[in-house]
Amino acid sequence: MSAHAFDAGLILFREGMEAILVLAALAAFLQRAAPEQGRALGFGAIAGVAASLIAAAAFMAWRDGAHDDRLEGVVCLLAAGLMLWTGGWLARRSDPRAWTAELRRKTEAAMAAPRVGLAVAAIGFLAVFREGAETVLFLAALLGDAPSPAALLPGMAVAAALLAALWFALTRLALKLPLRPLFLGTSVFLLVMAARLAAAAVQEFQEQAMLPLDPFDLPRWAATIGLPDNLEQAAAMALVAVLAIPALLAGLRGGSGRAAAA
Repeated sequence: MSAHAFDAGLILFREGMEAILVLAALAAFLQRAAPEQGRALGFGAIAGVAASLIAAAAFMAWRDGAHDDRLEGVVCLLAAGLMLWTGGWLARRSDPRAWTAELRRKTEAAMAAPRVGLAVAAIGFLAVFREGAETVLFLAALLGDAPSPAALLPGMAVAAALLAALWFALTRLALKLPLRPLFLGTSVFLLVMAARLAAAAVQEFQEQAMLPLDPFDLPRWAATIGLPDNLEQAAAMALVAVLAIPALLAGLRGGSGRAAAA
């Protein structure tokens, strides 16, 4: 499997996993409070998947397969910014109790709405479409460096199979996942991808002579792991790292404080 396929698979799995965790938790709450609304949640989730596919098709049609360095740079910057924000949000809110309480509040608000079924369906739709829209943007950023869209398909196929297995394990086998390590781990992944996409955006702008290019010698090991060989791209990655550190430290401190309290 190529590096592009691997990255695409990781992105799809991470985004899909978050949607599945939200849906599984909501379904568990509804099973106790209003089992008759489970179907509305399912319809909303299916609508979210359909809307995500439509968004992907619309983006590809608008892009029309043409390569534009400036457009690719903007997409990479948007994806990097969204990954940085999402990764930081997950790190700061990695406490499973707080996450569960937030989902419970959403469920209770939906149950108190005048049209309960519609409100529950809306929660399911937003839970899926939010992740689907992010996935479209992230994969679009990866496409800028991939030889073709087909290069991403093997990783995405593996991720889809893993997501199906995860949904089965959560809903049929009542599997309990360690949410805190999971959230922190996926946060690190998103922040690393944000740094890589920020460097990729700078590269696209450099190819259009919109930014300067100041190369420097890079050790072989550093080049092997994909570190940039010029000052501008290295500065972009360093900036993302600096912005990410406070969120990661907040997540780690939160875990340490809870452990000490226990």
